[in-house]
Amino acid sequence: MDAGKENQLQRDGEKFATGIRSVVAMDWNAADNNLYTVMHGRDDLLRLFPEYFTPWESALLPAEEFLKVSKGSNFGWPYCYYDQLQNKKVLAPEYGGDGNIIGRCEAFEDPILGFPGHWAPNDLLFYKGDQFPERYKGGAFVAFHGSTNRAPYPQAGYFIGFIPFKDEAPTGAIEIFADGFARIDTIRNVSEAVFRPMGLAEGPDGSLYVSETEQGAIWKIEFKGDKNAFGPSKLVKMQIRERLPHFRTPDIEKDNLQFNASPAAKVYNIYCSTCHQPDGKGDRARFPPLARSEWVTGDKERLIKIVLQGIEGEIVVRNRAYNNVMPRHDFLSDAEIASVLTFIRTNFQNQASVVTDQEVREVRRNLNTN
Repeated sequence: MDAGKENQLQRDGEKFATGIRSVVAMDWNAADNNLYTVMHGRDDLLRLFPEYFTPWESALLPAEEFLKVSKGSNFGWPYCYYDQLQNKKVLAPEYGGDGNIIGRCEAFEDPILGFPGHWAPNDLLFYKGDQFPERYKGGAFVAFHGSTNRAPYPQAGYFIGFIPFKDEAPTGAIEIFADGFARIDTIRNVSEAVFRPMGLAEGPDGSLYVSETEQGAIWKIEFKGDKNAFGPSKLVKMQIRERLPHFRTPDIEKDNLQFNASPAAKVYNIYCSTCHQPDGKGDRARFPPLARSEWVTGDKERLIKIVLQGIEGEIVVRNRAYNNVMPRHDFLSDAEIASVLTFIRTNFQNQASVVTDQEVREVRRNLNTN
């Protein structure tokens, strides 16, 4: 768009690049005079395609992408996504993919880096200042807001990362620059995180400012040491933190927080906890709580219909309005729906009667008849 022209419409601009899913942050890199963005990857691989993806794969995939965007770039969304475990772009299952097929995706550009899935990179800043040691000059800082949907594995992200650059390209993987915002580890539910990093800004003196979303806090990060004495030994403490659950690649068995869960809990984990969280408290923003919810403990027929038909538009849960979309889950069997609804009506501080297979069957029949 023309920065000097007022009252423009979309048709007044020109398409610069495409195939990019969800961009929350971008920055111009003065070193190579190029635009860079960080992109959120898609969700719900396990929930929508359990025949192709395990819970572990769905927790880690697809990558959150760090893109170098030039005029004419095409990164392939929605047809493709980047798999950082295989280091390749693969075909999305909606278009015939199975987690391995490349197909048409060989024609699209790859990211310069792929971060683990669901970390939510929400701001990007190329450091131009002189306050920090030389290794940070020209490198990229990224604010990771943190995941909501890596269950049954620990939630991850919630830190400020740094990517060193040299000759206009990354020279290494993402590393932790500032950490401890969540104040806990292991993070089972997003509601447990005290702070969630969101924004980055560079001060006139070369300090780094960090903002977050939960409490409205802002931090100023300064370097007051000897820049000439700064070396690899100064990074050891942060490298040790990279072994913590909110950063490392989870062990398939040891880090599975619901490894021995009941069948009903496993259904909940696959299809419900992504939004409503493993503890049933929601995410405090987009997705309502199930814990102590009148929608859960109230009319059973209404609750069954929500699962079978989905729900869209504003609802009020525990005196708070939510406006989102819950997709229909009529692909679940009567027994699965009955078991998962009984699970949420008897857990999360809820004390309500069970839902039977017959009750689900009858509501489904009436909906199909009508």
